[in-house]
Amino acid sequence: MQTQLNKSASRSRGIDPFVKLEIKNARYCIKTVDQIYELEKVLSLRQKIFASEYQLADLGMAFDIDRHDFKCDHLIIKENESDQIIGTYRLLCSSFTQDFYSANEFHLDEFLSAPGVKLELGRACIDPEHRKGSVLSLLWRGIVQYALETKADYLFGCSSVKTESYLSSQNINEALRRENKWSLNWNIGPTEPFQFTPEERASTQMESVELPSLLKSYLGAGAQVYGEPAYDREFHCLDYLTILKLAELKSSFEKRYG
Repeated sequence: MQTQLNKSASRSRGIDPFVKLEIKNARYCIKTVDQIYELEKVLSLRQKIFASEYQLADLGMAFDIDRHDFKCDHLIIKENESDQIIGTYRLLCSSFTQDFYSANEFHLDEFLSAPGVKLELGRACIDPEHRKGSVLSLLWRGIVQYALETKADYLFGCSSVKTESYLSSQNINEALRRENKWSLNWNIGPTEPFQFTPEERASTQMESVELPSLLKSYLGAGAQVYGEPAYDREFHCLDYLTILKLAELKSSFEKRYG
């Protein structure tokens, strides 16, 4: 894949994003990737952080990459002074593609066939040294601006929780139900390869699990989790299908980022 990127770079130093976006503040800039070198740095950053934090097998890969990386827009945060890419998000919009990463893990036919433009958020990745409220706020500004540009009706995607415990997943589901944050609409559930086996259900122990800040941020904006989580054995985590209907975006978020 390194060779493929280098061939692309030799043909053109630029990339034409579906949506050209750029927002700056005093320290950071959030923008869509429009240069080959930016894409290389994004894929390298993802590989470095995912391999470290999700205990992935060391296959000697330079990049975290799949087919979706060439039919999407990559939203990135750069530090102005160093020009270092410190965060990224992958954006797949139904106006440009019908091939979504989440559809590998979840049955999404009813949701995707419903009216409205869908915007999938995925491959969220932030350098640990820059994980703070100001960076998360800037990410939200970029996401909301991109949603406005594409006239998106829904934001959706997989929210990863670092546990492999089936019992913990049921505990999380119950907590979300009590807060009216868990839904069975659209018959969403994990595809067979991402379901717990009977043996895995019986063998797991309860773990103390805290929801990641990104998922908390989605829920705080008005999102809900749909159905049972998918068990991602490669990344040693559970993925929760999260959907935010933008018409129901909480007013506090709309005022802050809209």
